[in-house]
Amino acid sequence: MNSEKITLRQLETHLFKAADILRGKMDASEYKEYIFGMLFLKRVSDVFEAKQEELRKLYTSQELNEKEIEELLEDPNSYDDTFFVPKRARWENILNLKEDVGNELNKALAELEEANPELEGVLKHIDFNAVKGKIRLKDQQLVDLIHHFNKYRLRNEDFEFPDLLGAAYEYLLKEFADSAGKKGGEFYTPSHVKTLMVRLVKPQEGMTIYDPTVGSGGFLIESRQYVEAIGQDPRNLALYGQELNGVTWSICKMNMILHGIPDAHIENEDTLTTPKFIENGYIKKFDRILANPPFSQNYSRANMEFPERFKYGFTPETGKKADLMFLQHMIASLKDDGIMASVMPHGVLFRGGQEKVIREGIVRDDIIEAIIGLPPKLFYNTGIPACIIVINKRKPQELKNKIFFINADREYGEGRNQNYLRPEDIEKIVTVFERKLEIPKYSRLVDIKEIEENDFNLNIRRYVDNSPEPEIEHVHYHLLGGVPKEEIETYKTQIEKLDFTTNSLLVEKDGKTLEFREDIKDKSDIKEIVESHEGVKNKFSTHFQKLNEWWLEVREEIKNFPGNNNLWKFRNKALEDLKEKLLPLGVLDEFKIAGVFVNWWEELQYDFKTVVSSGWSNRLIEDERIAKKFFEKDLKDIEELESKISEIEGELNEILEEVEDWDEEEQGQKTSSKVINYLKDLVKDLRSSLQLHAIREAEKWEELIKKIEDKDKELKKLNRELRSINENLEDKITQKKNSLTEEEAEELILEKFNETIKQHLEKYLNTEKKELTKIFENLWDKYKISLKQLREERDEEVKKLDEFLEKLGYVK
Repeated sequence: MNSEKITLRQLETHLFKAADILRGKMDASEYKEYIFGMLFLKRVSDVFEAKQEELRKLYTSQELNEKEIEELLEDPNSYDDTFFVPKRARWENILNLKEDVGNELNKALAELEEANPELEGVLKHIDFNAVKGKIRLKDQQLVDLIHHFNKYRLRNEDFEFPDLLGAAYEYLLKEFADSAGKKGGEFYTPSHVKTLMVRLVKPQEGMTIYDPTVGSGGFLIESRQYVEAIGQDPRNLALYGQELNGVTWSICKMNMILHGIPDAHIENEDTLTTPKFIENGYIKKFDRILANPPFSQNYSRANMEFPERFKYGFTPETGKKADLMFLQHMIASLKDDGIMASVMPHGVLFRGGQEKVIREGIVRDDIIEAIIGLPPKLFYNTGIPACIIVINKRKPQELKNKIFFINADREYGEGRNQNYLRPEDIEKIVTVFERKLEIPKYSRLVDIKEIEENDFNLNIRRYVDNSPEPEIEHVHYHLLGGVPKEEIETYKTQIEKLDFTTNSLLVEKDGKTLEFREDIKDKSDIKEIVESHEGVKNKFSTHFQKLNEWWLEVREEIKNFPGNNNLWKFRNKALEDLKEKLLPLGVLDEFKIAGVFVNWWEELQYDFKTVVSSGWSNRLIEDERIAKKFFEKDLKDIEELESKISEIEGELNEILEEVEDWDEEEQGQKTSSKVINYLKDLVKDLRSSLQLHAIREAEKWEELIKKIEDKDKELKKLNRELRSINENLEDKITQKKNSLTEEEAEELILEKFNETIKQHLEKYLNTEKKELTKIFENLWDKYKISLKQLREERDEEVKKLDEFLEKLGYVK
């Protein structure tokens, strides 16, 4: 078992490989509870073992005899702040299971649950003997899983930073949601959406936080992490959640415990019919509510408790319209000065009938602070367009009788299956929301009077239409050629902000028209001219100079990270300082600069946490960085060898190509060993014929065999050399890594931090450069070839065809 501190990447890889043991045997939505169950069992057993060791030392120091010590160690009352793990569920016993493993694991979970009242019902949903689809896990598969989990010890002191296990659990949840596709949405809200919504409602220490459709508990955990990040006490936060699905509820309970939140109040029941949090005879009220309720569900009014929650009315029970019922439950559960944010399908904003009646009531009560349109395909279980509705029961005076609309549906990153909010998108939405900035085609503060005039239709595009401007088309120039000066004028800001000069590409044709320079022969030349333009290169250089000034300032603050628990304060100040440096340069707006910074922050946040918790740990330094810094000669030797190997492989392939009579379907891929065997058989046949021409041909093939064998030998020798250098370099890196002084480690980690933000700035500047290139490429496509020119070319081709046909005698 590995006893070194575990990094987040190691633990993520470890958990993902655990899933690999079961993947392919059953669906991710089915086997996830086995992985979570095993992880939970290993963690509570390891923590129990640590507590047992601590107690043994204490009792020994009190001079108790061995019998008394053993009795106390087996007394559940000795473990006030740790789960008591019965012998059957202890890892040392789990590790020895060989037969009837599923049944034995079930018994271990049952005993663990029975010994700890706070785990009641949590583990009964996990059945290692269950038939999923048509498959029950075999003993060997479960033994493999157990032994895989034995690789790492999971005590608190084994983690690089305190919440490492929780972060890895979140990673695993996301992986399962990705694998489960639509079913993933039943238990998981993407992390970028959770981050955004928590930052909109800003929970503070001392508050109660509630999620009525809690899933695996993401919003509650995100709220706790936010409170911790802003330097407040996350333990002074009361978390409440309710979940209908039993397995998901169980996963949520385990999630809370693995995040070190055993006191979270999580209930298993239908929120609409049976709300579980009751205070003074009515539903409990909360400071903050966050939720992503299931879209488009039916519900039932039969046996519904506290129907007075739904003061604005009831939607039809069928027709999949429970959305506004969830929203009303949340409004009723919100304190008089509370704030909530909920994901909702767009339909609730404009559908008629009873939904319109409910919507009108909510609007008239003036409790909607904002409606935020989200990009498409963010969620696992639906392609339905979604929005966030922010309810504030104590809106500030300047927002009275107004609703703030943000249309953010065009700004996002594209993923393989799901789209996602990039860090800069979140930063923009939060900043615009906080400052109530009105930005054309993005955000607007709308008077309720205008909404009333629109018959209480809250369709976002009605108030913030972000449709792109129509493409400018000048028919005159399409017909006769040339680029209109007035069109260039519309791009003036984008062209000038990178200090690009249009005369690098365009020259004057007449008073109103420009044309592409004669030496520009092809559209692809445009990119090269923009790339090599001195003004553009100087603008890039100025940005990196300013970034370096910023870095030298923040570097000193980062050096003080170890033991400093207020990273949020540093984050906000460093972000504002970066804006101050880069904004005056006029290329990136404040949101793009925020994008540079926040992408850097997101990429390195766990490194920062490790520095805070464990100091300048050499585990944060990549092997490649150490190799570049200390072993440049080895890297050069490797590069030269790889180049030589590639060259010889090319020569060998050319030789193999000389064997033309080769059927890949029948003989397989053409490799040197297969070709040699084939040619040896051929030579044998040719020589056996005793004919002169056959013997000469055999000699030719023998010569080719020798060439192939020589190249093969050379390749094997070089590959051995390469392997030896690589292995030697690995040893050198390990030795160097382990012998680094704290000062050297600090220097290398700071270098990594600096390089990372440079890369993010370069990415954003390159995007601006691409946009500039696209302007001129678009002008080329539109105007370079005029209709007049096309007609002339067509007439010329027709003339050639007529002459050709005349020569053939078809035309007189």
